[in-house]
Formats: sequence, C-alpha cells, structure tokens
Amino acid sequence: MGLFRRQPPSAEPSEPAPVFELPAPPPAARPDGLRDFTAQRDYVLSLIAPLAPFGVPLLDAVGLTLNESIRPDATWPQGSPAPGEALVQRGVKIGPRLVGLLAGVGIDKVMTRPKPRIVVIAVSGPSILTETGPRPAPDLSSYLVAAELEAQGARVWRVPTDDPDPDQVAALIADQMIRADLIVTVGGLESGLPDLAQVLPRLGPCDIASVAITPGHRQGLALVGEDRVPLLALPDEPVAAHVLIMTLLAPVLRRMSGADTVLPPLRRARLTQPVALTPGLLTCAHATVYDNGTLSLRPRRSGVEALASINRCNGLALLSDDSGQVGIGGWIDYLPLEG
Repeated sequence: MGLFRRQPPSAEPSEPAPVFELPAPPPAARPDGLRDFTAQRDYVLSLIAPLAPFGVPLLDAVGLTLNESIRPDATWPQGSPAPGEALVQRGVKIGPRLVGLLAGVGIDKVMTRPKPRIVVIAVSGPSILTETGPRPAPDLSSYLVAAELEAQGARVWRVPTDDPDPDQVAALIADQMIRADLIVTVGGLESGLPDLAQVLPRLGPCDIASVAITPGHRQGLALVGEDRVPLLALPDEPVAAHVLIMTLLAPVLRRMSGADTVLPPLRRARLTQPVALTPGLLTCAHATVYDNGTLSLRPRRSGVEALASINRCNGLALLSDDSGQVGIGGWIDYLPLEG
C-alpha cells in the first residue's frame, strides 16, 4: 500500500489537460538534428500578422509606417510631380521630409500602421553557485534587446523577473499580454531556473528548437493566451541575443509594420583574414567594416566584454560556406549596424 495505494475513483472524471497546437507544423529537423535557419525564420514570419492600419493627421504620423502608396493625381497643385509611378511606396517609415512633401501637395491625413508594442521580459539566466547557495546570473542582454527594438521603431516595455518559479513566470507573461503585440523573453533557454520549456506549454502552443545558426541556435516561440499573442524566446548570452535581433526580430518588426519587404538589405565586403566555418551552419560574427570595402571580424567574447565588443562594431557578418573555409579577400554578406 503506502505510496502505491490506489485511489478510489472520483465521482466525476477530471477534465483532460488542454492540448495546444500551432497553426502549422514547424520545419522538420535535418539529419544533424538542427533546423535550417531560413526555414525557421520563414515559419516564424508566417505566424506574425501585420498590425491593423488606421488614419492619422499628418503630424501625428511621424515615426509610423505608411500603409498606402502615394500617387500623383490631377488635383495636386501646379508644379507637383506628374501622374504616373508612385511618389512614395507603402511600408516606408514616415519622417519629417516626407511630412513636408505630403503637406506640400495637399495631403493632411494618411493611413499608417502603429508602432508594434513589445514587452521584453528579462528571464533569469543559469544560476551561479556561490558559498551561500545558487543565485541568479546577472542580466546581460535584456536592456540591449529592449533598446535595439526601440531604435528599430517599436514601443517597448522591459519587465524583470523577480521570482524564477515557473508558475510565477507564467503569471508574469500572462499579465503582460494585455499591452503587447509581441512578447520577447530573454533567458530561460539554458540550464537553470526558470526553464521556459516548463513555462510556455501552460500558456499556449509553443515550440523550442535548435536551429542551424551560431551563436543563437537555441530559440523558442509560442502563441500565448486566448488572443494568441506571439512570443519569441531569445537566449541570455549577449552575442547570441543580438544576432537574433538582427536576423530574426528585425524581419518580424517589418512584418508587423506591414512592410512589403521584410528582410533587411545585405551589403558585401571582402574579408581581411581567413575564417574556418562549420559547413551547414550560418555563422554570425560582429565586425568592423572599413571605408575601402573590407571587413575584419572581432573575436567573440562573453559577459560584459561581449557587450563592449558589440558596441565597437558597425557590422554583423553572415558567413556560410560548404567548404568550411573563407580565405583572405573572400566576399561575404553583412548587415550594417547603426549607432
């Protein structure tokens, strides 16, 4: 008897636990157990819907995204561009010069999409063992993530996690859904508490996977609550978090803003040093791009040194080669980093 004593049947059968399913199955893993990065990114984008457009007075539109192409017509003042191709394409960010142009041709109201509302939740990283017991690791990435998303046009709130208990983390995420178009968690994908693999299934359909990108191979996504608010889970390590901001979150923000082209434009430069790569992996490295069209990679650091290295760079190199080697002078793609 004891621990294995059988309990009498209850008068009413208990309700089955809810089963959450994603709208479509995630990409299949490759033979090496990783998902192709492009397939994973496209899958995430397929779960993101553009925000609903609305009309605003011209001055209130600064910083928002234009949701209509502006074409000249016969009612415009004399000297305006002749009717024909679009003067301004939809999907552009509205700035002062565009406001001046539109006002000059008599437009005082435009259709826009709002700034995406994003809540960044700082989830504790792996616990650090000390003489007095385990304590949470320092938060190295959530401020970087929040500031980068703000700079890219989102309205951002950063929320810390005070209690690593999975129930408390789930409750915190649920509390933030009311003001979020997107939730981004930072941390909780590594060993330690809290473990998002225990948290996300309570909130809605979710998926945590290893993707063929380095750093940042561990990623998570979920659709939480009745409104199925999208949630993207990033690792706590600074370089990995920043890589996924530029390669994954930036396209997500463009999709939410209704842009026709969601992938950021790539530039090309020549390497100043040879690089060994792992075939089949997209390797991302922060870099310095010079005026002569060359690029040098910075050594990967950790902790605060990683943040200092990211701060000194002006490009993110994207390296992939089936041979596993890119020599001096080889052309590579990179994303420019502003600020």
